Amino acid sequence: MISEMLKPNIQELQKDVIDLLEQVSSLMNHASTALSSDSTGKKYAEFEQQVSQEIDKVRNLELRMAIVAPMKAGKSTITNAIIGQEISAKS
Repeated sequence: MISEMLKPNIQELQKDVIDLLEQVSSLMNHASTALSSDSTGKKYAEFEQQVSQEIDKVRNLELRMAIVAPMKAGKSTITNAIIGQEISAKS
């Protein structure tokens, strides 16, 4: 019962992360506009574009990570824990 209460709701987390990233994107846009006469403005515009790409990844629940460890070290266990369901068999 307690573990169910602690289990994160993926949709709520996804929405929260998207909201935060959109705020960051807005700040980057503001900085880019304010500093448009400076080369720094271009850098902020590039950051804004990168944040927008990350928003798309979060919307698609896209995640890439490498989990490397010796045999029987718990790679499947940690992967299943991160995902929140058993997707890789434990051998």
